Amino acid sequence: SRIFYKEIITVKVIFLNKLNRAWVESVEALRKEFPHDHFVTEWENIDHAVANADALVAGELSLGVVRQARGLKIIFVPYVGLDALPLDHIKARGIRVANVHVNAPFVAERCIAMAMAFYGKVVEYHNDLKEHQKWHGYWASGSVTDTWTSMQGRTCAVIGTGAIGKQIARFLKAFDCRVIGFRKRPSEETPADFDKITVNLSEALSESELVFVTLPLTPETKGLFSAEVLAGMKGKFLVNVGRGEVVDEEGLYLALKNGILKGAGIDVWYQYPEKGKTTANPSRYPILDLPNVVLSPHLAGLTPEASAKNLEATMESVKSYIRTGRAISEVSPEKLY
Repeated sequence: SRIFYKEIITVKVIFLNKLNRAWVESVEALRKEFPHDHFVTEWENIDHAVANADALVAGELSLGVVRQARGLKIIFVPYVGLDALPLDHIKARGIRVANVHVNAPFVAERCIAMAMAFYGKVVEYHNDLKEHQKWHGYWASGSVTDTWTSMQGRTCAVIGTGAIGKQIARFLKAFDCRVIGFRKRPSEETPADFDKITVNLSEALSESELVFVTLPLTPETKGLFSAEVLAGMKGKFLVNVGRGEVVDEEGLYLALKNGILKGAGIDVWYQYPEKGKTTANPSRYPILDLPNVVLSPHLAGLTPEASAKNLEATMESVKSYIRTGRAISEVSPEKLY
């Protein structure tokens, strides 16, 4: 029984993520619901704080901190991405990891927004009118080609058919798009809103004009879109909300610069600002100077609504672990995603 279980076992959870008022209130609610467990939100020495931790709540952890947590059993990541964790060490020690996928609709919305911005020339025409009072359209220029392009009815490839990929497919159906899903391993199931599922990347790319990349960064996916693959994507529009290194950096730049790719919407990058700073070049190549790119500073999943859902889902996962020993949405111990 739960009573017997709690008489012999208590759980110590250390919150290492940044806690705003909502997080603090939620931790207080945990303390009331589970008065025999320990929920730590303040400490002077992080090594001492984590030394006897059973669980850590954090999206970023150094190898040193994880090593100090000698009794660590599980890490709760309050969002999807796991690449800021020392995954090899975590896997070797058999530490479990649970994340949350509730921001998928918001990431998918950002994908569609970037694609629509490109096809609709939203950024270009906005800047022309705002900065130069320059008008576009037949009424202004007399040209029937001075216009924008619709996404409706186009064939799209969604690379990765997880939570984000499924939401992208759902949104694309509002535009009557044909949707091809790519996954690494075969399955008999074709998820809702997909017209076709393939394990052949070349097949997915060859049949599609818009390509949405949602894959996490793993040894299998790193460089999946190699320079060679990108060089063969003539006339395609690429959106990446997975991780930067899934797409070869130099290959992406050259494909955009040389007009092979029609364009790209990029939310995930190759270089990031240092902690506490707000400026940094996101690439070693001048991608920012290219006219056929819609830029986004890695915030597709960062909305007030998504943050609230991430908090709620993380707390529910912690509660499940305390009650049953199993968290919600634990990642694969082998693949760690």
